[in-house]
Amino acid sequence: MDSAVDTLQDPAPSNMSPSESAYRQLRDRLLIGGFPLTRQLAEKRLAAMFGVSRTPVRHALIRLHGEGLVSQHAQGGYRPAVPDPNDIACLYEARRALEIGALWRPEEAGTSHDRGKLDALREDWEALRRDPPPADAEFVTTDEDFHIRLAQAAGNEVVADLLRSVNARIRVIRIHDFLSDDRIEVTIGEHLGILQAVAADDPAGAEKLFRAHLAKSKEIAEERALRAIARMATLD
Repeated sequence: MDSAVDTLQDPAPSNMSPSESAYRQLRDRLLIGGFPLTRQLAEKRLAAMFGVSRTPVRHALIRLHGEGLVSQHAQGGYRPAVPDPNDIACLYEARRALEIGALWRPEEAGTSHDRGKLDALREDWEALRRDPPPADAEFVTTDEDFHIRLAQAAGNEVVADLLRSVNARIRVIRIHDFLSDDRIEVTIGEHLGILQAVAADDPAGAEKLFRAHLAKSKEIAEERALRAIARMATLD
């Protein structure tokens, strides 16, 4: 393994199972571009690196394959995945269309957003603003939950289900947006701003805020993902 990569190794967290520890350490190293793009992610080498047996590593690789962070190697096993830029662009377009449609749905249907769902969502995110979590790739699921629940408050579960599917496919890029504390705090503030506009029955204002929120998140996530891929391309 490249010596520069070895310096990235962290000790396995003592409060996690071997499978979860292997998964998180491997995921985090992939996110910063810690493996050569073309080299197979060998179970034996990874097991020694993370201080676990090969079985937890195998489970971690299967899980990461499902999340799109590793791909099948031509000679067997896995290697770091390289997302298709065209697919990512199309997925972001689909997400934008779904969420903007949900923001406008109540006005166009002559109804209103579910106030109980909006209030519960605001309370959850106000709590996060008071006590922001540390930067962690896992925050992507919390972020996804916000957007799903906001769509559900508009009253169309089909849109929410479609958004779940898009989020799952785009997560391989979006996960890069939550690797610094400042991005967590900015995201929380922007979510609460969107909620405030929705609660004020201002879909135009909510759409403007959402478009800016999505554009910035996409820019940062893609830049960090490309940086990680570029780093992997230099390793051998």
